[in-house]
Amino acid sequence: MRSWTLVCAALSASLVSVLSFVIPLCLYLNFQQSHLIHVVSNGMEVMIYLTPLLMFFTFICYLIVFAVVKLPTQIFDLSQLLKVSLIFFTCWMFLVIVILLEDQVNQIDFSTLMMSLLIYFALVPVLALGSMSANVCYFVMNTKKRSRMDISYE
Repeated sequence: MRSWTLVCAALSASLVSVLSFVIPLCLYLNFQQSHLIHVVSNGMEVMIYLTPLLMFFTFICYLIVFAVVKLPTQIFDLSQLLKVSLIFFTCWMFLVIVILLEDQVNQIDFSTLMMSLLIYFALVPVLALGSMSANVCYFVMNTKKRSRMDISYE
């Protein structure tokens, strides 16, 4: 992807990914506290404090990943999704291994590793939504650019 198309695709992917993760989490936190109507709750704190930080980090990560990955050929591009999830898996497992090797957990405590794998597999649909939204944004911008070029040639 090139320049503005890359930026818009990464912005679209980060918006969809973060909102598809944060909104159910906030609803769960509100339901857990039985504060479905109240404004002040853990869900609202997550929405206010965590969402902008996640938006920034996912935007930067999607920029880097989409700059490396080839251009999409369809909206649900399985090879692109596998590459994005492999990059995420590598980074995630590096973080987990650092936590395990730092001696903060017991040496025989593999529950941290299993929980991290469970979190990874739970986040794969969020990555898929982000990749699909980026591909849709890319195709929409590409068709608009082509239609403008066709009009200018006529």
